Amino acid sequence: MGFLMGAFGKLQAGKYYRNLQYQLTLVTQRHTRVTKQIANMEKMFETQERNLKTRLQGQMQEYIMQQTGGGRLYGSLMNANPSAANLDGGFSPEDISIWNMANAKAQQLFSQSLNMWQNVFELQKEAQLEPLKDLESSLSTRKDSLESQIQLAKQDYEAKKEEEKDGAQNLKPNYTGS
Repeated sequence: MGFLMGAFGKLQAGKYYRNLQYQLTLVTQRHTRVTKQIANMEKMFETQERNLKTRLQGQMQEYIMQQTGGGRLYGSLMNANPSAANLDGGFSPEDISIWNMANAKAQQLFSQSLNMWQNVFELQKEAQLEPLKDLESSLSTRKDSLESQIQLAKQDYEAKKEEEKDGAQNLKPNYTGS
């Protein structure tokens, strides 16, 4: 009877072991896909942020150009140090004052805009990345759980295999007469 119990137990333990391995394969594949998806989204957000900074800097320069009376003062002051240019007699103190005020205002607007957009990006990241990160964490936990269950199932399979072997030993006829 021990042989049959061992053989049946071995079959059941083997089936359970293979089922766990299949589940682990599915969870591992899904975990890999989610991890790649997170990496791609983070890369996309970084690209969007970089593009936004470039666009804001362009708008800042355009604002300075508008505030400093167009191309003449803007172009001259962008290529020269305003305080050194005054020594050559190229710019009046009024030009330098206009430049400094426009530059300060542009820097302030740039910084405010950048902070606002960074907050928007953070909210967007939280809304889109957090559920994926939670799923990744859940899949990682499930993966760890399946790996430990597989170890237990493997031990159970080996025990049933031994039980079957011992049962087969007991079925052998004893010809020694003892």
